[in-house]
Amino acid sequence: MADTSFLLPAMGVEVEREVIKAIEHFREVEVCYIEACMLEALWKILRVVPLEKIKRVEEGINAIISTYKLINPPPEAYINACELYYYGHGDYIDNLLYATSRELDIPLLTIDRAFIKFLKKKGFSTDNVMTPDKFP
Repeated sequence: MADTSFLLPAMGVEVEREVIKAIEHFREVEVCYIEACMLEALWKILRVVPLEKIKRVEEGINAIISTYKLINPPPEAYINACELYYYGHGDYIDNLLYATSRELDIPLLTIDRAFIKFLKKKGFSTDNVMTPDKFP
């Protein structure tokens, strides 16, 4: 399952080089996303993409929908994400991604090393979490 950073390039938004390098491997695996990541991507897009370039965003959304697999978080994931929030991680979408990944036993690909550090510090398993440097 990919975090929001990995959806942005399809919509024409520049991201870190490590994201691009990981995306090069996406054809080798089934890439999953949750609807909340699409919403988070659009919040960012509203801040950085001018209206005259919004058609590119639409093309990217269509590409994501037709290429990646939409995953619905199970009810337990929503509650577990709340718990992470109360433990001190304020990004609920990160929390929901992690909790969904754990509940559905799907690896989570993220570049958010601070989130990984938070999980470890609070005693949560990060066996399901990977960063782009895990790709060859």
